[in-house]
Amino acid sequence: MERLLRVLEPLSGQIAERTRLAERLSSGRWNLYRSMIALHGDDPEMRHSKTYAADLVSATMLGVVGSVALGAASGGDSAALGAGLAFASLVPFAMLSRLERRVAAKRRKIVMELPELLNKLTLLVNAGETVQGAIVRCADGYASSGTGGPLADELIMLANRLRNNESFPIALERLNKRCGVAEVAVFSTTVLMNYRRGGETFVLSLRSLNRDMWEKRKAMTRILGEEASSKLIFPMLLILLAVMAIVAAPAVMLME
Repeated sequence: MERLLRVLEPLSGQIAERTRLAERLSSGRWNLYRSMIALHGDDPEMRHSKTYAADLVSATMLGVVGSVALGAASGGDSAALGAGLAFASLVPFAMLSRLERRVAAKRRKIVMELPELLNKLTLLVNAGETVQGAIVRCADGYASSGTGGPLADELIMLANRLRNNESFPIALERLNKRCGVAEVAVFSTTVLMNYRRGGETFVLSLRSLNRDMWEKRKAMTRILGEEASSKLIFPMLLILLAVMAIVAAPAVMLME
């Protein structure tokens, strides 16, 4: 599938460019541009957005071609052709919904990782390390161990920017935009408001924020557990019906 999308990309890219599909999707309900920033980082020329818009066009074209082939294979059956075209029209919406789920999953992981990062930063700053030094040390720890998720990757990029002498407020602002999570925005604001002061004031701010983040993590874990339980209801119901059928089958056969 990926190879077919890449083969059709030149033609699909021209169609998407002429129809300004990426811009339309970025200003509408799907907010494609923000999703691409959340997944791939800064995209000033909308390169990732335009590529994804071209993929949407390619997938739709493949769906239409498949529908025509299905109609021809069924002897010109209009019902088969109509069903295929209806399926092809749903493909872009399915892809956009999948993109939304990917972004939401990444943001959930960032929120889950943030309390652990705050723990490490609090310990390092309390031990006398500067804020920037603490962030770089945490990033180096993630890079050397190969552990961590999306937030660890963002932190490593933040540390690289700081090593390249990028301004600390600008680097934090870029981190905030890439993550697109309210909790990271609160973290960035707290750090920027207090990092110049340092000392006990900054440590107290980090501890207060850390407590709030742990509470949010607990609430999110509880919600995820409830969602997982609700997803198991239907499979468990099927298993119950199968067991009932197995138990009742001999009795029914004896009655006959």
